[in-house]
Amino acid sequence: MAEYKQCPNGHYYQGDHCPYCKTGASPASNTSSKTEVFGGFDGQQATADMNNFGGGAEKTTILDGATIVSSQGMAGGAPMGGAPMGGSRTVFGDEDEMETVATPGGGEKQQRVYREARKLVGWLVSYTLDSMGVDFKLYEGRNIIGRDMDCNITVNDNMVSSKHAVLLFRANKYSITDSQSSHGTFVNDEDIELEPRYIKDGDVIKVGQTVFKFRTSF
Repeated sequence: MAEYKQCPNGHYYQGDHCPYCKTGASPASNTSSKTEVFGGFDGQQATADMNNFGGGAEKTTILDGATIVSSQGMAGGAPMGGAPMGGSRTVFGDEDEMETVATPGGGEKQQRVYREARKLVGWLVSYTLDSMGVDFKLYEGRNIIGRDMDCNITVNDNMVSSKHAVLLFRANKYSITDSQSSHGTFVNDEDIELEPRYIKDGDVIKVGQTVFKFRTSF
């Protein structure tokens, strides 16, 4: 496997030239005027975390052609369709491990495919956020639900707090706890207040004005 290099703008890449930087652009012009987002990550913040191993930084290890990136002290994950944060994720480094995604201007761009290293244990399905339906994957350990972009499950709902609730899978049991949110967390129309509530397949969870159906993977 080719060795990873770091360009003056902090991007990690393989080959002779950084694919993320404009040819001839100075480091200052790239970093000050543009933030690149890869799979739900803010490129500048991710670069800062990679270069600051002391306080909640990411540690990277090359293993059998894949890069294992472990987050320490980082609270959340990616928004819908992005790379979940917290715990660890696997970033495949081969060129064929790229995917084409649409950009807001109607074009396309290539981005790396991120794989969650924690075990998939369930989903939250909602028709409130999108009438066609949208689902959020749940992984073993903590899954933070909230309005902030660094939550594992980001909800675009003004009545949802920045860190609203935590859905936990541990010892083969599922539970949800309200994180002192402004409008509370409800399971089957009952306010759980601040106590952990065990949940089961088919339970209905409401945060703010958003309703989820909880589904387990086994």
